[in-house]
Amino acid sequence: MTHRAAMCSLLTLLGLAPVVSAQPRLAEYFGFGDLEVVKIDRGAGPIVIADMNGDGLQDLVAVNNYKSRIELHYQRPDASPDAIEETAGEVNELPTHWRFRSDFVSVSHRVMAVVAHDYDGDGLKDLIYAGQPPELVFVRQTSPGTFEIDRIHRIKLLQANRNALLVADVLDDPRPELLTIVGGEIHIWTIDGSNLGQPTKLIAGSDLVGIGVEDFDGDGQADVLGVIPENPAPLRLWLGQHDGARHVLGPQVRFELPALREYDAVRFPGDAAASIATIERASKRLVLYDLAMEPVEPSGNRDASMRVYSFSDGGNRKRKTSVADVNGDGLLDLVATNTESNSLVVYLQAPGKGLQTGVPHPSLAEMTYLDAGNVDGGSEAEIFVLSEKEAVLGRTRLEAGVIDFPQPIAVSEGHTPVAMALVELGGRSSIALVTKADREWTMEIIPVDGTERQVVSLGKLSRSPDTIVDLDADRDGRTDLLLFTRDKPMIMLRATADGYEMMDSEKMGQFGLVQAANADNTGVFDIDQDGVPELLIATQNYVRAVRYDPRPERGIGAGWQVVQQINAGDPSSKLIALTVLGRRIVAADKENNRLVMMGETTTNGATTWQETESINVRGFTPNAIYSGAFSGDGEDNILAIGDDGFAIIKLAGERVALRELTSWRTDKERRVEHEFAVGDINGDGFVDLVALDAGEQMCEIFTFTTTRKMLYAMSFEVFETKIFSGGEAREFEPSEAHIADLTGDGADDLILLTHDRVLIYPQMTKTTDKR
Repeated sequence: MTHRAAMCSLLTLLGLAPVVSAQPRLAEYFGFGDLEVVKIDRGAGPIVIADMNGDGLQDLVAVNNYKSRIELHYQRPDASPDAIEETAGEVNELPTHWRFRSDFVSVSHRVMAVVAHDYDGDGLKDLIYAGQPPELVFVRQTSPGTFEIDRIHRIKLLQANRNALLVADVLDDPRPELLTIVGGEIHIWTIDGSNLGQPTKLIAGSDLVGIGVEDFDGDGQADVLGVIPENPAPLRLWLGQHDGARHVLGPQVRFELPALREYDAVRFPGDAAASIATIERASKRLVLYDLAMEPVEPSGNRDASMRVYSFSDGGNRKRKTSVADVNGDGLLDLVATNTESNSLVVYLQAPGKGLQTGVPHPSLAEMTYLDAGNVDGGSEAEIFVLSEKEAVLGRTRLEAGVIDFPQPIAVSEGHTPVAMALVELGGRSSIALVTKADREWTMEIIPVDGTERQVVSLGKLSRSPDTIVDLDADRDGRTDLLLFTRDKPMIMLRATADGYEMMDSEKMGQFGLVQAANADNTGVFDIDQDGVPELLIATQNYVRAVRYDPRPERGIGAGWQVVQQINAGDPSSKLIALTVLGRRIVAADKENNRLVMMGETTTNGATTWQETESINVRGFTPNAIYSGAFSGDGEDNILAIGDDGFAIIKLAGERVALRELTSWRTDKERRVEHEFAVGDINGDGFVDLVALDAGEQMCEIFTFTTTRKMLYAMSFEVFETKIFSGGEAREFEPSEAHIADLTGDGADDLILLTHDRVLIYPQMTKTTDKR
């Protein structure tokens, strides 16, 4: 029977008038047998198609929340409408379908998503579902057709949906993993029977709503795609990679695109890598992309080439970071505190790969300060940590891949260490340590070579400094110490021949010029190349280079002087952090989500400092930035530290990008495409793409040429509605599309879920009518 005839015969019984649009010639290559309907209940779905009893036939699993059950419709071998006696349903219900033997599993949750997976390895497919209340439920098939609740895991902030619950092999383990979304993050559990251990977390910085797993770069390893539809960078990709002999997920790659309504992976025959299909919400374009490598734009105003790594303690505002070569291989590494697990996490840099997955090492409890540097002339940096809770200043280093527990450094008896930083004083590395005893605060300067320490009284402070900067601020050849404390004025310990003079804001002339300085927005740089660095301050829309002059020329007030001020090109800029890259200054502009590059330019023989370029970093807000080579290729990068993770922003080399492969847009303004299904629904060996429309309730079918160009093939109306009167669709029906063989003849069929029923469009084969 033809598709048109099938639609007329059965949909008329449903009270749904069939309409088939005028089709191009490609429609002749697509055909369906009689439409078959499986009645579920109002609000049906989601649905899953899997072989639940191991007979080689695909079965239909449908969630029926209206009746608190998961329905199992087992496909009958060699089913015929004449051989099976159909059972009568209730009033206004269709009879039980002749093709299926139906059963169900009673559930106490509202089921949001379900997957079929043999998690106990007995050869029978089990079920794992996510429900409300927020729990993951393992339902074991104990014998063919018999199911029982095995284990329930309560997961706070569980946000699973049918696009965000799946089983895949993405980690370095022979067992598959369960992936879902918890609190906007992807959580990945290795499946060990019905047990769930500690998850691996992928943090995007914004709340994810969808997950996909495929090999998008063709290297044979599974990659994870996260989706935030309304974000400026709606697609987030974690590429699988090798870390030595281990398979791990690499850093997050962000792709800036228009807001999306749908995504899916499309695997073309013979291609090693899958493509990504999207529906753009505003433009209604259907677009296919391939992953590609392209050169990083080396200059000008441009979008960032950015890879984002997740901290294991995302959102922890107490985290401290430091950059140094901790294993002596000549490459910069990142060290971070994790106060939740009381550990030091080391992100080593690998040649050709960049910073790798962080490895935790046990350390002091609730560490409040961290610094690292080469203090003894060796190849490896030493790591210094401070825990005010445990009143310990510790010292350690990485040896044979392990950071030993920090060894305590002696402090003055009766004093509690509360703040510290590594500084260079008189050509020697020292620890500038702030301690307190009762209400008296002191600065202990502890040379790391063990020579005599120096103690400076700080009087009474109200809060511990956030950081300490060493700088010859007054240009007298002695290194001064600047103490920056949140919401408090800067303090300077001005070095003298006899020790240090403590100067607060009232003692420093023109203090207003530096009053915006804090731990995050300052740096040290010799801006005028006279051999003595200045203090840099990034604030409002400018970077200011200052020095302290106690004896200025006649008529000039003693105190802080501005050597140079560089204004950002955009007056609305809000600069919050900076770093120095060669002879360039890089500042983070929080207001405009960008990095501002400032440098020297020469015009008519005159050299001036100004903004020279900017890099857009939408979707990532840095709190601090570092400069150096972090990407494994020796090229200069910017390392940006955020609340949930850090980003390597490449300034040269290559980056991962999306290359548009093909696109299509409807010319019917009432159409609202919103759902994809991918497969071969006419048996020609080519990939087909099905798109569901919520505006006119159409099902659209596309196919592809050998060069992967998208071709519109045909469309048909699934049901009529009088609700729609223009604008956006009020309900997204049909709601799901699947392509699978639910009729047992080896040819994939089209399966739609709409309202309270599953519609099966059997693929018309050359030799048989499926009825």
